[in-house]
Amino acid sequence: MSAAAPSRSASRPHASSPLRRAVVATAIGTALALSASACASSTGSSGSGSAAADSFTYWSMWTKDEPQAKVLQAALAQFTKDTGVKVTVQWKGRQVATQLAPTLNTNNVPADLIDSADRFAYAQLQATGQALDLTPVLQQSVPGESGSTVGSVIPKSYLNLATTDGALWQIPYEVLTDQIWYNGTTLPQVAANPPATWDEFTKLLAQRKTARGGAGPLALDGDIADYSAYWTYYAVLRELGPGAFGAAATDKTGEKFEAPGFLAALDKVEALIKAGDFTAGYNGSKWPAVQQKWAAGKSDFLLLGTFAPSETGPFAQSGFSYRSFAFPAFSAGGDTTEDVSLIGFSIPKKAKHAAAAEKFIAYFLAKDHLSGIATTAKNLTPRTDIAAPAELADAKKALDSGKVVETLDGVKETAAEWYTKVFLPLNTSFVDGKLSVADFAAKLKSGSVDYWKMAQ
Repeated sequence: MSAAAPSRSASRPHASSPLRRAVVATAIGTALALSASACASSTGSSGSGSAAADSFTYWSMWTKDEPQAKVLQAALAQFTKDTGVKVTVQWKGRQVATQLAPTLNTNNVPADLIDSADRFAYAQLQATGQALDLTPVLQQSVPGESGSTVGSVIPKSYLNLATTDGALWQIPYEVLTDQIWYNGTTLPQVAANPPATWDEFTKLLAQRKTARGGAGPLALDGDIADYSAYWTYYAVLRELGPGAFGAAATDKTGEKFEAPGFLAALDKVEALIKAGDFTAGYNGSKWPAVQQKWAAGKSDFLLLGTFAPSETGPFAQSGFSYRSFAFPAFSAGGDTTEDVSLIGFSIPKKAKHAAAAEKFIAYFLAKDHLSGIATTAKNLTPRTDIAAPAELADAKKALDSGKVVETLDGVKETAAEWYTKVFLPLNTSFVDGKLSVADFAAKLKSGSVDYWKMAQ
């Protein structure tokens, strides 16, 4: 796939490295032909042009030749044939929300519909008061599916992640999560009984390290700070539950970093480092060297997003079977929350053709159209009745059966600069083995105090 990981999560590279590598694509405009009749009216959203429903302009985060763009192009063309609504689409690339932002408070907003990673939709539209509340769209019927509405086919758990103060600022069509990946062909015993708890996981690591002659079984490209951060973040999530990492990030006293639970989470990560569970050279690697070696069979496990199969596929050993399991709970019955990022549609508050844009959202969420995100783009959709690509089946099962939480507790929105300037450098040193738990926590505390003092 080339599905981006543009969400609230860290900028982790993706198949065609959409967002994570911050590739800005050239904007390409394409107009879809106007067909016969006019479209029906809106569901009652308050966009400035909500009455106009015969055309709209769509700015997309995808570039024209990406798989997601091809799925959307097909749906847009059919939408025009079926409804008569003319759509002008521009394939803007990952910086689409940033490009649109300067126009949002003017009377000439050039796009009626935009898709992007959730954290950019939040930062550029919702946080600035320029996102249209899409709650009324949930009542729209999904074309071709008797009895289905937008609100009935998208799980509430995902909609909640894109709702702030009762306003729905994004409707998702693609979901990303993180898993620990392995080759089911070479590790059939793991496929038959994946570790569910931390004790089971660490015992498995010890077994694999022995089988590998002492070589660490965990793959990690340590030069990608966000990849190292996910080991720490998940440990905190499992130890303290959803919201704990975000609460620590915005604690102006920094005291939460030295609280017993936070230290206990860090102890788990430090134990992996001291045991030599990470593959040799991880802390001096140059992405994507380690993950490519993992795909070639040089290590066993890789903590990465659902873009992992498509990103590493070209380097995978013959017969590689992509299997995965969730980051283990720290104890039986402990936290099993799934961290997710969303990609979806938003409408600017001053859009001139909001009604037509809303109609396309409902149209695209029909199973016949949305299934292309799974079959062609090889990604997960929010609909539980759309089968995942084979390589993402384990990830979908985890999502469908568990709770979900926004990536990094939403820190990319609420404390993005703190995360980049304070947390990431210190965390990289910690995961590289250069800081003890005590030193890491103390530096996080003092660094956070200094940061928030300056930020006031």
